[in-house]
Amino acid sequence: EATSEYEQMREALTRRVESFDKNPPPDMWLLDGGKANLMLAKSILESVGVDMDVVAIAKEKIDGKAHRAKGKADDLIYIESGSVKLPPSDKRLQFLQNLRDEAHRFAINYHRKQKLKKDKQIDLMKLKGIKEGKIKRLLDFFGSFEVIRTASLHDLSKAFGEKDAKVVFEYFRS
Repeated sequence: EATSEYEQMREALTRRVESFDKNPPPDMWLLDGGKANLMLAKSILESVGVDMDVVAIAKEKIDGKAHRAKGKADDLIYIESGSVKLPPSDKRLQFLQNLRDEAHRFAINYHRKQKLKKDKQIDLMKLKGIKEGKIKRLLDFFGSFEVIRTASLHDLSKAFGEKDAKVVFEYFRS
């Protein structure tokens, strides 16, 4: 699992590039982040022979921390040839900020829904008598409920005892 923001960005961009055959590349990528993310995206695109414009927008850093004062967002826009600083009142900057903020909102809602689904699944399994520690062990072993759902009884019993494996197997088959 990706740990740093940089690794998470690498993972997301690589997954997107790998889906270009099913979902064609856009005309441009707008990334949240600075020069490092822009260069990462360009190298990933080059590795698969795709030439696409990439723009990155990064919050101003003050003392190493992202700064976001209401109505005074000094964001920097990065392009291959360098960076551009537009005044906070510039409509082009505000447009890019709105795109970035909407992408954040979408991602947060998606992850919130995923967590609710996972929590609901855990609650249902607990009702069937499967303890939370065993559920965690299952998730650590298999990675997701989708994989657990399709696992064979034999594979489930590798994660823990046969008795519990049978309960989980029947739970997902009912």
